[in-house]
Amino acid sequence: MIELKKNDVGDCMSRCEHCESNKTRHVLSISKDNSLHLCSDCYNELMAQELGVDVELMIDSFSLKDYEGTSRTFYVEKRLGPMGIFLEANENKEYGYRFAVHGELNCDQQELLNKLIAKARRGTRKQYVKEGVFPSGQRYNTLATNQIIGLLECDKASDRIPLVIIDGKPFTWDQLGKMLMSYEGFQIKIEIFDETDDVE
Repeated sequence: MIELKKNDVGDCMSRCEHCESNKTRHVLSISKDNSLHLCSDCYNELMAQELGVDVELMIDSFSLKDYEGTSRTFYVEKRLGPMGIFLEANENKEYGYRFAVHGELNCDQQELLNKLIAKARRGTRKQYVKEGVFPSGQRYNTLATNQIIGLLECDKASDRIPLVIIDGKPFTWDQLGKMLMSYEGFQIKIEIFDETDDVE
């Protein structure tokens, strides 16, 4: 039985053992003492053979404009597995926007890509944090509305406290707490969603 594990993007320093050209993104544990380090293309090719699925060619990247009219570029990653096809759009910078969708193995892969692009377009069109300036000239961040939608990410400076990515920018828990101070006495509701869920 093959056990599937996905490497962290930051750990992709070795070369794929199959094509020997691309960086490793996945590890296939074939047995207790035997594993393969593969790039995304070789991994998907092997999984497509195992699962009897045709891998359709699609774009590697796309760009769109956010709520400020700033162009954002995303790289598309496809991942096949027994649970279906996962597409992920990662902005071409550290701690930027990231969006993901999931489809069944027999889904229309072009439609799934269109769904990913539409999700990224919706997710970048709304602003959740705005910047203000005190009379002293000091800048501060505040909530644009009474809602925040973001992404939890690992903070490389702290192994215990995550970062929150909002509007494609990283904020620490301390920074987020300062933004919430103007809501002192209000109720708050926190919900956690899978990255492929649609959150509005």
